[in-house]
Amino acid sequence: MKIVILGGGIAGLCMGIYLHQNQTDFSINEKQTYSAVGGHAFLMHHDGFAVLQEIAGHADCVLPGRKVDTFVSRSPQGTVVTEQHLQDWQCFKRTELLDCLMEMLPAANVHNGRVFSHFIYDGPKIIAAAFMNGELEYGDIFVGADGANSAVRQQIFGDIKFQPGKVKELVGIARHPELASSLKGKFTKFQQNDKGLSFGVIPTSDTEVVWFMQYDPALGDVPEGTARSAVSYPDELRGHCMRLLKDFPAEVQSVLAVNDFTTSYVWNTRDFDLLPDFHSQNVVLIGDAAHVALPFTSSGTTNAMMDAKILSQCLGLYEEDDLAFREYYRIRAEHVEQHVKLGRELRDAFLDPLASLQIPLISNSVAKEAL
Repeated sequence: MKIVILGGGIAGLCMGIYLHQNQTDFSINEKQTYSAVGGHAFLMHHDGFAVLQEIAGHADCVLPGRKVDTFVSRSPQGTVVTEQHLQDWQCFKRTELLDCLMEMLPAANVHNGRVFSHFIYDGPKIIAAAFMNGELEYGDIFVGADGANSAVRQQIFGDIKFQPGKVKELVGIARHPELASSLKGKFTKFQQNDKGLSFGVIPTSDTEVVWFMQYDPALGDVPEGTARSAVSYPDELRGHCMRLLKDFPAEVQSVLAVNDFTTSYVWNTRDFDLLPDFHSQNVVLIGDAAHVALPFTSSGTTNAMMDAKILSQCLGLYEEDDLAFREYYRIRAEHVEQHVKLGRELRDAFLDPLASLQIPLISNSVAKEAL
């Protein structure tokens, strides 16, 4: 049996690693000419980190990442509102984690520069994936791991109705040794309690911090097109942050002062309801291709890796692909739906000036149920 993975992000690479460790024939096909591009950094829950430790242990690989053991919520004036201990949370730079995962895979099984075009059928069954460059990859099972805008999902399920997230994020990474040192192990978030506006910052190393500004676009926004081409609009992005965050404390202003806005970007958050299935025939979806939750839960990467683990286990347990896919959906669907619901609840609380302040992290109950 050969499994063709379409998408070489974190979900696709983790799937490939599990298959490689189970001695299953596979290929990973990624549209980028080099996998470690895009994104800045992200938080990872206990269950996602456990998956990484598991696959790294088999590969004798040292994981990147920084431990995050405390969440601190502060007012825009700098006053500590609440402080919470976090168990087994990590902050990863996306590029470093992708590099690490790539090292666990045989180079011959990873094909870059392949933009998915369509499937090739033999009767009702898909036998190959065709790419824009004219190449074909034959296989028995095809795994769509090509992200929220999945071309694989669109071909097997048609157009998905995305729900607008109503909140945007402006994300950056800045060299700031002094702040990185003082915030070691802490995820700090400055949050307005009378409007939808916050600023979060997490150290990614001894010298760098990743930061984000979550905001209600009704408070002000960047010109259309800025989000798609930040390199062309760094002054607009800087000005947008300075206007919205002008009353935030010195730590925030110091990050904005040293940030390179040509590498920052705006994320228009959105999600969609739980799909009725994650598969059709011999095609199955994982990660953001299968489900998307709003960023307030910090669960996207963790969910992608859990998908890879559970799907690989189900394929090993069942001889019939359809039974494996259905068991995979049964295990994952409830947790995915909980994350979508929680993300929307936290978003609505973020936008409602009258709502009590909620910690914008996945609740302990949902995290435990996902294990």
